[in-house]
Amino acid sequence: MSKAYYLGVDQGTTGTTTLVLDEHWNLCGSAYREHTQYYPAPGWVEHDPEEIWHKTREAIAAALAAARLHAREIRALGLANQGETCLVWDKTTGRPIYNAIVWQDRRTSAAAESLKAAHEQMISQKTGLPVDAYFSGLKIQWILDHVPEARRRAERGELMAGTLDTYLLWKMTGGQLRLTDPSTASRTMLFNIHTGQWDEQLLGLLNVPCSVLAEVSDTAGRLGYTCPESFFDARVPIGASVVDQPAALFGQACLQKGSLKTTYGTGCFMLMNTGEAPVRSPNGLVTTVAWRLSGKTTYALDGGVYIAGAAVQWLRDGLGIIGSAAESEALAAAVPDT
Repeated sequence: MSKAYYLGVDQGTTGTTTLVLDEHWNLCGSAYREHTQYYPAPGWVEHDPEEIWHKTREAIAAALAAARLHAREIRALGLANQGETCLVWDKTTGRPIYNAIVWQDRRTSAAAESLKAAHEQMISQKTGLPVDAYFSGLKIQWILDHVPEARRRAERGELMAGTLDTYLLWKMTGGQLRLTDPSTASRTMLFNIHTGQWDEQLLGLLNVPCSVLAEVSDTAGRLGYTCPESFFDARVPIGASVVDQPAALFGQACLQKGSLKTTYGTGCFMLMNTGEAPVRSPNGLVTTVAWRLSGKTTYALDGGVYIAGAAVQWLRDGLGIIGSAAESEALAAAVPDT
């Protein structure tokens, strides 16, 4: 009997990591491909979605090569995404109409403050989120308002909008799959975490047409299949799609209410499983969806420090005072304290 192999794709803020695991969860191959960070104005952060798609393909190809496997030998793949980073693209050509606006981007801060002053309680009650430029809804609104003809094209049904999971699944399936999951949708400020649906009042408030958004599916299951023409001549079942931090919560086996994990990466994030009911925090933590399996939603509390490893990348690429991330350790050790 042939072995089963699984492909994990973590599309992150600074790059894409892929792992090939066998049925006993032994690592058979891995790869990482970094993508470019764009800073077109102070407080603005963007990614090129087409570059991310190409780098994702490169990372998958390299991991399969390291494992000496063909994509047809993969039993299922899972995708983790950045969360709030979002874009708008042409549903016919697949071309983005503007760069992806990254979760770190602050260009919509003034709009967020205005929205907060008028509607903070209602938005927080429905979404579990504070009103902030961090979340996707205001970023999508900005693209539709600032790219010429974008809003008219959206109303004519020519455009799609969403987070990077939706875009990558759409690319992997040759435009057949148009999905997101509740963990990702809950990071948009457009999703009602109590009803598990896009919220008409929030969509109207941010002027985002529901028609441009993806269907919200369970986090895991038989979500669809890759298209051979788009995905290494293979029809691979897509088994899961989830935000990176809830993926880490699940991967660290924090499956019981009260269990928590902390992740150190581009930023630092702590998530705690709160079970089947959303829990509000009086101390600034975010109430979010961890995952939805077989129609049953698990919630989490989320606390984040948004800049951690990203600062090391800035030292390398922005200031140019180190040549690699590894050099930061020697510099830190060279002084008695910080």
